[in-house]
Order: sequence, then structure tokens, then C-alpha cells
Amino acid sequence: MARRRYRLDKVDIAASGERKASWGFAGGAVNGSEHSFVVTDSNYRQRNHWEFVARVPKEAGGRIEVRPTLLPNDRAWADLDRRSLTFNRATRSRYRGGRYCQVALADPQGRRTKDIVHKGEKDKLPAWFRQIGSRIRVKESVRATKGTDGHALVVIVGNDDYATMIRLFFAMKVWVLKEKIVLP
Repeated sequence: MARRRYRLDKVDIAASGERKASWGFAGGAVNGSEHSFVVTDSNYRQRNHWEFVARVPKEAGGRIEVRPTLLPNDRAWADLDRRSLTFNRATRSRYRGGRYCQVALADPQGRRTKDIVHKGEKDKLPAWFRQIGSRIRVKESVRATKGTDGHALVVIVGNDDYATMIRLFFAMKVWVLKEKIVLP
């Protein structure tokens, strides 16, 4: 089956407001602000209107969370309003001041919530990841890690580059589910 040629630059994003907010994350309360965005995925002619929030904590080192709040009526995307991408602060000197998120693809088979991509699997990613290939790194080069995820791939973004964060959500979740992408 031929795959659609998705392009990140066809995801049009317009800011629609900001407000103070509080939300729960990992069992705790977080205070900060929510930035709202209206998004049109012009890779599709219809069912392409989305709304997103970027939750930015007041705490400087906190995680930024990007999630859809309104999504098109499509079976492939039914659970995406409960999914998010989180962006942590990069701490290694070359990347300090930026944010990163793990390259974690949605699982179209529904066996798990995400499939984390590791070093050596970059070439197996869908074609649209070539557009951000220069931003992909191994986690241990971006931040010191005590866990076992040092070999996971991450994507680097600017600290307040919410548009790119939202586009990454499309690359890792929306299009993967629509095309039923499963890494070999």
C-alpha cells in the first residue's frame, strides 16, 4: 500500500490564547500556563481541524506537555485526546537551553501506548522523519541519565518552540496511527 507523503510544513498552527492553569502530572499538581493553538493539517482535505494546548509549568525545569483538546472524528485518532508528548530540559552543554522529547511512536495495534525508538532504528522511521533528521539525537548526548533509556532517540527543539512540538505530535502519533505504522 502506498503511503501518503506527509509534510511537517503543511501543519498550520495559529496561537489562540494563553491562560493560567493547573493540571495533574505523574500523580502531582502542576501550576503554570496553557497556550492554546488552532491547527490545520493541510496534508488532508477534510477532517483536518485540531486544537492543542501546550502546558508550560511555572517551575523552570518542569516538563512542557503538548496535547490535543479537539480532534477530527476519525476512528484512527479516537484516543489521541488522552495522549501527549512531554518535553524535558536538555542539560548537556551543547543543548542546554533547549528541550527534548523521546521518539515514541503510537502503537496502531493497541498493545501498548507507545513504541520507544532506540539507536540503530532511526533508518526504520517513516519517511517524514527525514524532515527532522538533523534534530534527532541519542538521549545520553542530550541529558545525563541514570536509567536504561540512554540509547533512546530524542528530538531537540527550542525551549518555547510550541509549533514544532505540535508538529512532532503529528509525526509520532497522528500519522503513525492513520497509516498503521509498526517498526519492524
